[in-house]
Amino acid sequence: MVNKIRFVNFPARFVYPLFIVAIVLFCLSPPLMAVPEDADYVGEEACLMCHDAYGESFGKTVHGRANIAGEAPVVSCESCHGPGSKHTESGEPADIFNPGKANSYEQTETCNTCHEKLKGNFGFSHLDIAGGCSDCHIVHSENEQLLVKQGSDLCFGCHVEVRGVFSMPSHHPVLEDRLQCYDCHQVHGGGAKFTSMDTERELCLSCHVDKQGPFVFEHDPVNEDCSICHNPHGSVADNLLIQADPFICMSCHPLHFHTSLDGVEEESSIRLHPDRGGLFTKDGFKRSMLTKCTQCHTQIHGSDLPAQSISGPGGLTR
Repeated sequence: MVNKIRFVNFPARFVYPLFIVAIVLFCLSPPLMAVPEDADYVGEEACLMCHDAYGESFGKTVHGRANIAGEAPVVSCESCHGPGSKHTESGEPADIFNPGKANSYEQTETCNTCHEKLKGNFGFSHLDIAGGCSDCHIVHSENEQLLVKQGSDLCFGCHVEVRGVFSMPSHHPVLEDRLQCYDCHQVHGGGAKFTSMDTERELCLSCHVDKQGPFVFEHDPVNEDCSICHNPHGSVADNLLIQADPFICMSCHPLHFHTSLDGVEEESSIRLHPDRGGLFTKDGFKRSMLTKCTQCHTQIHGSDLPAQSISGPGGLTR
């Protein structure tokens, strides 16, 4: 039984690289920074005796403006750095807590002492990949929301592949500065893929309300998930479609009956199926593959009118 659970057959070429990577990450990770014991609060006046430059800039930050306006909680130097009596006596950096040099967990916990609504609401990606709040925020910054960069430029620093997609022919106008990433995404947590709504569908319909319905004749993907047909960031195809029409339609729908007929080169106006209506000629397949489905099925998100000329469940025609 013992032989069955030993890992002697695990390839050594996998063990050693993983071990080396673990050692390197451990050595590079910031040490745990404990608040000095027996330290007392001395007030920000004592801090400003040496750090007067920070005191001047702090009043221009969102935290400093909150203090001037008398909003609670009051933020001072020791709100983030901890009690400073030991540091004021010795002048040693080791005698004060510095969130900027702490690890991501300590940074997050420090910020969450005031920003409790964000506690536990971080998604996996930003919590574990980002190096703490300071990857996106600079506490002593005058920028809006203390951000390192403004607008979507901050997000593009990590999400470079999304930045490229916004250069596609069809895209949401983020690069044109008419939208920002945070208009759709909650960076501190949220629904699917950090969306600001519970689902991606609800998020899309918050702007595209005309696609919501309800309709008498509904298109099932619209009620499920918009990303079945659309790439929300950008696409080569029109209207953010993941594939050009008619091929995106044919990925779910079988070909119409007239598309299975043999194609010929000569012109023809003979109706092979007069009872079905429409111009179903011998070159029907050629016409179908070179014609968009939306030329007839214009109401692809849903329709309140029955299909024209043919029997069936609506057909999503105009």
